[in-house]
Amino acid sequence: MSLFQQRLLSALVSTFATLVVVTMPTPALSQANNYPNKTITLITPFGAGSPFDLLGRVFAERLSKNLKTSVVIENATGGQAMVATKKVLNAPADGYTLFYTSNGLATTPIVIKDAGYTLDDFTPIAPLGQAPYILFASASVKATDIPSLMKELKERGKSMNHGVLGTSHLGLILAKKISATAGGDPYQEISYRASPEMIRALLADDIQLMATTYSIAGPHLKDGKIKAIGVVAREKSVRMPELKTFIEAGYPDLYTDVWAALYTKAQTPKEIVQILRKASAEVVAEPSFQEAMKPTGSEAWNMTLENMQAAFADEGKSFAQAIEKFNLKLN
Repeated sequence: MSLFQQRLLSALVSTFATLVVVTMPTPALSQANNYPNKTITLITPFGAGSPFDLLGRVFAERLSKNLKTSVVIENATGGQAMVATKKVLNAPADGYTLFYTSNGLATTPIVIKDAGYTLDDFTPIAPLGQAPYILFASASVKATDIPSLMKELKERGKSMNHGVLGTSHLGLILAKKISATAGGDPYQEISYRASPEMIRALLADDIQLMATTYSIAGPHLKDGKIKAIGVVAREKSVRMPELKTFIEAGYPDLYTDVWAALYTKAQTPKEIVQILRKASAEVVAEPSFQEAMKPTGSEAWNMTLENMQAAFADEGKSFAQAIEKFNLKLN
């Protein structure tokens, strides 16, 4: 073969290879064209039967219809939400394992220095809802409102227990802030894996305080075994509008905004992310979904993805500031 023929053959091979690269679909496009073709799992740190677990199931059912595939919830509780977080991080970034989570995604890395992730490891899909928390007390607590509770905490806080969820540090830091603000000897924080377990402890007077949604504790008010003290959110509760917030009672730092949102791994192909965002936005906008939220204790969270991420960043900053301000020791 002459030198000219060799060069011509080499050029043809190179051109053919280039055409193959250009005309062959990229892996991302190929995945997106076939997505979804199997079950999608929403891994969550929320305990089964908890308010946000119920919200997630309402959402999953409607997302399943939109995407025309099965969407299931997997409860992976414990470890300050790290059990669920690691499951998502260790799964393929293919859009079939999503993270249905809450504030802990922003606050856990501040508390657990070796958490092994940052917010950049996740891509937001949709804000799903929020839940204004109310502080409930057992019947043994004499206080009936916020001022009388703060006075009682200062006098006998050491003999009281405050229940917190072990799925994140959110409830724990709120409990410590309330105790530190009241002064006196601090009470003991008792950790529980899920809200139903914690409300049983409150009814039995094993704990004297817990912050949760109306849907979890509200139905027990009529029994007289527990009482509602005040709202630990920036906004009043729609279910109990007569209750003051701690902010209204003169405690501007005693609040926590509790929200739920859907995320995926940052490496998930953009085309799949867009499919998920579109389908999720359609679900959240449905009047039937917003109506179905009510029994779960959640309310609509009218946030854009950009605003949600900004709120996420602010959450982490305020959390770090609270730790320093109240000299909180978290583990």
